[in-house]
Amino acid sequence: IQAVWNYKSLLSIGFCFAISPTGKKLFKSPEKRKDFLNRHLTFFNAHPYLSSYVLGAISRIEEDLAEQDNPDYNIIDRFKNALIGPLGAIGDQLFWATLKPGSILIGLIGVIILQDIYSKIIFIIVILIMYNIPHIYIRIFGIYEGYKHGFDVYKVINEKKYKLMQKIYGIMGTIALGVYMGFSLLKYGSTDLISAGFFLFGIVLAFIMIKLKQNVYNSILLPLLIGTVIGFLV
Repeated sequence: IQAVWNYKSLLSIGFCFAISPTGKKLFKSPEKRKDFLNRHLTFFNAHPYLSSYVLGAISRIEEDLAEQDNPDYNIIDRFKNALIGPLGAIGDQLFWATLKPGSILIGLIGVIILQDIYSKIIFIIVILIMYNIPHIYIRIFGIYEGYKHGFDVYKVINEKKYKLMQKIYGIMGTIALGVYMGFSLLKYGSTDLISAGFFLFGIVLAFIMIKLKQNVYNSILLPLLIGTVIGFLV
């Protein structure tokens, strides 16, 4: 669904490709199939994983409208536009801000701390399992839920539904980050006080920038950049 992502229509081409089997099933006339594809080539954006809910819901709505004598297809655009914000916000918070960093940090602990190559490989597999199972489940399950509820799909899309998953990954990621920082400080800081000092400085700087509501990526990038420059100079 992201293969032809672009700045003009974002997910629309991928979404149109994904829903095209519905059009082939519903419309035998080339003209009606063309209209169907044009309907779904208009602007659309959402979190790519949660867009499965819209895919299922729109398939159901298209089926219902195809049975009407004078269907109002404008309702499809309005419906899709109404879901852009909620799907993007929930998906970004769940996956980009929690599941992905949490999975990476847990895997990172194993790769850095363990010396045995087979143990490292096991932790890399753990990363893939931890991240891929939830998102593949949501991508598949979302289609069925969307198709089942149609216009009422918004009732099953809410942040509270994923709170437990978000909390578990958030706690594990936080613990993993603490272990990684402690391990790095003990391993390198005990023999090099300058490195330990700048390591702590980077943590404090990142913390202050986040508290000042700076961009998260800048809060990570600036201390990293300063540390890299000082590392070369020292």
